[in-house]
Amino acid sequence: MAKITSPAVVSILKDLRAALDERVEEKARPAAGAKSPLKVIGVRASGVKAVARELAVRHKGALDYPLAADLLEGAAGRKVREEILVAIDLLERFRKDFEPSLLLRMDKWSSVADDLEVAEALGARVAAGLLALDPSKITTVRKWARLRSVGRKRLALLAASGLVSEGRRDAMLALDLCEILLNEDHPVLVTEVAGLLRTTTKIDAKAVQDFLFRRSIDGNPAILRAGSENLDAARRAALIAKLEAQQASLGPVAAAAGR
Repeated sequence: MAKITSPAVVSILKDLRAALDERVEEKARPAAGAKSPLKVIGVRASGVKAVARELAVRHKGALDYPLAADLLEGAAGRKVREEILVAIDLLERFRKDFEPSLLLRMDKWSSVADDLEVAEALGARVAAGLLALDPSKITTVRKWARLRSVGRKRLALLAASGLVSEGRRDAMLALDLCEILLNEDHPVLVTEVAGLLRTTTKIDAKAVQDFLFRRSIDGNPAILRAGSENLDAARRAALIAKLEAQQASLGPVAAAAGR
């Protein structure tokens, strides 16, 4: 990752760090068992949003889309969760100015998405909008989906939601990504894949129905069940009956294998 040397970025990052430090008494304890590859200060979500609002006002004359994008890259380089979340909030304010090329820049520091909270914010609030502008960038998103990182898989799925929301109708591209991750069993990924399937159903129910029935023989049943919730009731009932029949037929096989 190239070092950010812009005086404006350096100045805002300095203000950002100082503002977060002032909220150290408000910090929340990290969730029990939660681990992150990023440094976590522990400032509450409300504090993070307050810092973003303060900086947006204080630097109103200087902040624009290019500067906000550089700021996010600079924050990513420092690997502090709260700093990245503030930078995402500031960048999202320039959503109408988004440029798809940022998705390729993100790939260089996408490891910050190994933190699940950052993955959620970066995917839903930045990557989805970028991919919607240029679906051909799906190649980068597919790469994230094939990595071992749960966070970057989550980033990929949330980015793909931009293909089937706000008037976009790239259902087949969204289903292609679901196909890659249909056997995941991590609870976060089960939720995200199913959510993308439900969203895609709203724009092309027939494509999702065909996809679910085709993959019913080898996909994760938990994803298939949750992802089918927006199907026509009769078709969903048929899918669930098929899944239950398959599961029942596996019972004797599994029992025999265990002898």
